[in-house]
Amino acid sequence: MRAEDPGLIHVTPNRAVARRLGVPYRTLAGLARELLRDGGLLVASPYRARRLLVQAVREALAPKDPQGLAAALEGPVRTLLLLAQASGQGEEALARLAKGASPRLARVARAARRYGELLRGRRLLDPVEVLPRAAALGKRLPLRLWHYPYLGTGELAFLKGVAAPGSEVELLLPEGAWGEANRRAKEALEEVGLKVRPLELAGLGRAFLQGRGLQGREADRVQALRFPDMEAEVRHVLASLKGLLREGLSPGEVALVARDDRRYGPLVAAVGFDQGLPVRLLYRVPVGESRVGSLAALLAQALQDFPYEATLRLLFHPLFPWERKVDLDQARLRRPSGEAWKGLGLPGELLELAQGKTGGELVQGLRRALSPLRKRLEGWPRERAALEALLEGLGELEEEDREGFFQGISELLYHLTVPAQPGYGGVELHTPLARYGGAFRHLFVLGMAEGLTPVPVAEDPFLGLSEVEELERFGLFPEKPWEAAAREALVFAALLGSLKEDGEAVLTYPEVVEGRPVPMSPFLERLGLEPRSPGRTLVGSLVEARRLGLWEGDPLQEAMERALEAERARLEGEASSPHHGATGRPFLPASLSVSQLEDLATCSFRFYAKHLLRPRGDREAGDGDREDLGTFVHQVLARVFRTALEKDARRGEEVRALAAGGLLEEAFSRVEEEWKGRPNPPFFLRRPDWPHRRRRVLRLLARAFEDDEQFLKGDAEIVAVEEAFARAAPELGGLEVRGTIDRLERRSGSHFYLDYKLGSTFPRVKDPKTGALRIDLQLSLYILLHGGGRGRGVYYSLTTGKHDLVPKSLKDGRSWADALREVLRGAHGVLRDGAFEPRPDAEAEACRSCPVELLCRYEGR
Repeated sequence: MRAEDPGLIHVTPNRAVARRLGVPYRTLAGLARELLRDGGLLVASPYRARRLLVQAVREALAPKDPQGLAAALEGPVRTLLLLAQASGQGEEALARLAKGASPRLARVARAARRYGELLRGRRLLDPVEVLPRAAALGKRLPLRLWHYPYLGTGELAFLKGVAAPGSEVELLLPEGAWGEANRRAKEALEEVGLKVRPLELAGLGRAFLQGRGLQGREADRVQALRFPDMEAEVRHVLASLKGLLREGLSPGEVALVARDDRRYGPLVAAVGFDQGLPVRLLYRVPVGESRVGSLAALLAQALQDFPYEATLRLLFHPLFPWERKVDLDQARLRRPSGEAWKGLGLPGELLELAQGKTGGELVQGLRRALSPLRKRLEGWPRERAALEALLEGLGELEEEDREGFFQGISELLYHLTVPAQPGYGGVELHTPLARYGGAFRHLFVLGMAEGLTPVPVAEDPFLGLSEVEELERFGLFPEKPWEAAAREALVFAALLGSLKEDGEAVLTYPEVVEGRPVPMSPFLERLGLEPRSPGRTLVGSLVEARRLGLWEGDPLQEAMERALEAERARLEGEASSPHHGATGRPFLPASLSVSQLEDLATCSFRFYAKHLLRPRGDREAGDGDREDLGTFVHQVLARVFRTALEKDARRGEEVRALAAGGLLEEAFSRVEEEWKGRPNPPFFLRRPDWPHRRRRVLRLLARAFEDDEQFLKGDAEIVAVEEAFARAAPELGGLEVRGTIDRLERRSGSHFYLDYKLGSTFPRVKDPKTGALRIDLQLSLYILLHGGGRGRGVYYSLTTGKHDLVPKSLKDGRSWADALREVLRGAHGVLRDGAFEPRPDAEAEACRSCPVELLCRYEGR
């Protein structure tokens, strides 16, 4: 049979071989599916196969956990199905095993037999049955098989039944134990009239099979490199690849291989992104791990009576297929579920979809909802592939009832798969199975460590060596563990043989894998290679260059040099740059608030960072939450007292009676309603726990009004509430000070200035004389500027119910007025000089709750 015969079908084990030979890519499995399709037989999808297997296990074995046992038996059941069909015995072999085998093997056989019956009832085949069942159809085809390192049980059965006499097979036939299974396959094929030609490998592959080690020019073409861990390994290899591609090498002339591509894939993708090197990962992952899959899962959860959490997550999903009109603030406030969502703006299409009563109706509704996403996903290869797989795979659920649909969709999302990172162009990560037989100038093999290359082989828990021997007595011959190890070696040999005569191979060995040291691969020992350090570190990205301190040409070089100079100045005690608050020019605004003065007097750098640099926080994340709540509480209290004054109730006991009679609750509700009506209400009002916090805050305020000793004395006369004032301070060079007095009242002929605090501590600023936090500024300023130096100040903690009366003098004999003037003169000096150094109090107490600590370089913290 000549290779140029027009009817000859060329078959290759992978695309790399087909590309090298210049023939169409056709596989034995693909041919088998075509023959079965013509014969009216279909292959069960992974989802359908698992559902039928669970049913078979339940009916044949009646276990407590059919799902778990089916997952454990999946491999052994499929092995028995394959062996039964390949041997030509079919269902009879399974029946004999179920009756005459040992108890453990008989259990597997009963499950396999029932599984086969369920498949036949639907005119379906398990995927492992494709090759032997196609062979039983009796159709003969002229075939030419190229570059096969081994033939599996199903492939051998297919060739014996389908390949026409005279068909040719190119098969690797090494000497010794590694070639024993292939020699048996050769004899079997020649018995039915096929021609088997030995596959000749190039030098590296031949040297590996012979185990003689590399010598001379062969040794010069191979590098074995060791790295401390997988990340260093991947970074070096991808940097090498990036350099080759920059030199003009075509990606098709490079092979990047990892036996365990799933372990290496995420790391390769991350490093490739870091280095700007496009990488494609073609191993398959469940659709459920994609964004399309997560959208489908959330839709399925939400359609079951719209639970609050699932529905809210669905509304926030980036691929939500309808217009969002839901009042999210009301949704967060009410936490609705089921019928409670009505009136909040859920899309009508979503509500209509939830009315589906059968799997068919729900499938059609989901397809209508998801199909428009095609346009949005045009530039997103994996998600587009996931969408197409899901739209097609939903057909598996059409025959289910409503309950079965919701039970099955999560399993469907697991069994439907897509490439992990398909992308466009770039370098592809493959296993040896997809790359052997090609023609590459550069071959990079990752993971040349024991346990990674080759993968460990072991006997099956349900089909151990004793069961294998028992199966052979029944005329069934499964693959033994040492034959699986030989197959790994043959594939690796074929991979090495894919290197061109002038090509180079780099085999890399990570000394540590997932935190544990690992020996090098026995394949390296067979080649006579001892891994060495690469010597120099290849730099593939700016991030790696920065780690190594290589800043030349870096766009951040100038900024980093400035930052380095700022740190040098800090370490040497110099505070002469804006990084340390030294602006070099005076800052003399027309006015300052009392809170700004407090920051300035406590630590000038805090004032500089908060009020000059003004970094923005994330209000949605809760930054400023306590500040907003404090303002809210102040407004509630102000409304209570103002309403009382409008009713001519000025005495403390009169106000207390009104508050207890419902005025406090009314004022709280009105302020709450006003704040919620804002375009962007504060975060604390939108938190799910606000109803609980609301009750707690209301109780604190009610307790305060009950306090007739500290918060509101019965004989006190209310003079003013939330009174704003502005006065010039001579000690500040005439700068105007702004403030708001929470409450001013008269007791026994004296004025008392009251200020409410939510915290348990009361404010103090730094004493210029001692450096300790001991000087009151806020109420003392009120008394000095508003009261002309007459009056008393009282702080009241709404949280603890404690109060603090501002003293008339300090322990060292200074009056409060003299101490305050010293503070103000010092603050004016800082403003005049423009030197806002990080100099808090002597004990650095102010640093414990400083809002700008991430910007501060104070070494005393």
